[in-house]
Amino acid sequence: MKNRKINIFAALTLGLIITFAGCKKDDGSIRSSVVIMSVPVVSTKIDATGSQAIDLLNLAGFSGKFKVDLYFPGATPPDKVDIVVRKNGSNTNVKVVKKDVTTLPFSFTVTSADIAAIFGVAVALGDTYDFAPDLYVGVNKYEAFPVTGTGNGAGVIAYPLYSDYARFAAICAYDPAIYEGDFLVVSDAFGDFSPGEVVKFTKISNNSFSFIDPYVTSPLPIIVTINTLNNQATIAKQKIGNAFVWASYTNPNVAVAASSTSVVAPCSKTITLAIAYTVDQGSFGTYNLVLKKK
Repeated sequence: MKNRKINIFAALTLGLIITFAGCKKDDGSIRSSVVIMSVPVVSTKIDATGSQAIDLLNLAGFSGKFKVDLYFPGATPPDKVDIVVRKNGSNTNVKVVKKDVTTLPFSFTVTSADIAAIFGVAVALGDTYDFAPDLYVGVNKYEAFPVTGTGNGAGVIAYPLYSDYARFAAICAYDPAIYEGDFLVVSDAFGDFSPGEVVKFTKISNNSFSFIDPYVTSPLPIIVTINTLNNQATIAKQKIGNAFVWASYTNPNVAVAASSTSVVAPCSKTITLAIAYTVDQGSFGTYNLVLKKK
């Protein structure tokens, strides 16, 4: 840990060089041989009134809802869409759920029984199911999950509030009774904790707990909050002590953003936290801490 480097400044320089070859004097800004096709931007979002994940301990209770709609209100819609679903992130395992939808917005509800019927096998722990539309514009079809190339939403995923698919993951529901007491460190990429070391979790509420990093002076509880709808774990940026004991870096802070990387797995009684470490002097970056109930 003593050789951990700090990234004091982070800068990204993007150079963009565009070369036009074979243009003629009268081509203008776009060559006459180029055909530009307007493809609507369609967003697919999970509806907060439905289930956010598939609880393996209550399969019958799953009711996933999502809505397919134009990202830009008033834009020209596609001629139609087919709602498709991809299993476990594989573009070779995509099934059609609903064909020939001609009116947007379109809302859809799916159950675990529906999913099992679509793929011919029961939902299993760790499965993910991504729902999205294939777009039809004139004679052209733009797939959400093509076997080769990028999907119809890949170019706009950075748009604010845009979602290219609705994902429902099969999880074991969060149990606060599991996430208290002694946990063993499986791995710590940052290097503060050692494999096999015991870390005590202290329950705060039915969706939060805390633990201490003993390798800082005047340690403060690190509060972890769990989204019980999808088992994602987050840590709001917080000071964890006055300084690391192994270096003179001051006021260490940690944070964990909401993502599919930082999660609890109640069935296996584990937790993975992608922790971003910062100090007054700069940033260390993000490192995974993995622990398992003793």
